[in-house]
Amino acid sequence: TYTISMASRYTLAIIKPDVLVKQPHNIGTILKRIESKYNIVQRKQLELSLSDAERFYNDHRGKFFFERLVGFMTSGPIIPLVLSEKNTEVDSIKSWREFIGPTHAENARKVQCLRGEFGTSDTWNGFHGSGSPDEAIKEISFFFPEFK
Repeated sequence: TYTISMASRYTLAIIKPDVLVKQPHNIGTILKRIESKYNIVQRKQLELSLSDAERFYNDHRGKFFFERLVGFMTSGPIIPLVLSEKNTEVDSIKSWREFIGPTHAENARKVQCLRGEFGTSDTWNGFHGSGSPDEAIKEISFFFPEFK
């Protein structure tokens, strides 16, 4: 059993279906890049059911992109990860969000980041990162209920 002792110490990351389905040859490279900066505390590979995807993205229900996002996230396997920044003085949530870059791939290509290299659009952007400590706790618990 793991404990979330400091909210900003851990974050949830997801490698999305577009990377796993269309770029499986890049998974090893991506994981090595992640491991160069973060401890991977938990990791699994799975396919989200429609109901699980709708539950996970419930905060976006009613927004114009909700159906597209849920459809995309159920289109293939994902890899959720619990990450902890190796530098314990650094906020893992903020650090991971900077590491993956802007949501839209066009903007991400302007900076060196994972989405700029592997993402293709605003929805098909390759990666997810929790946006706040409360969101990280909720999202980590969703995929890793044993992580308390």
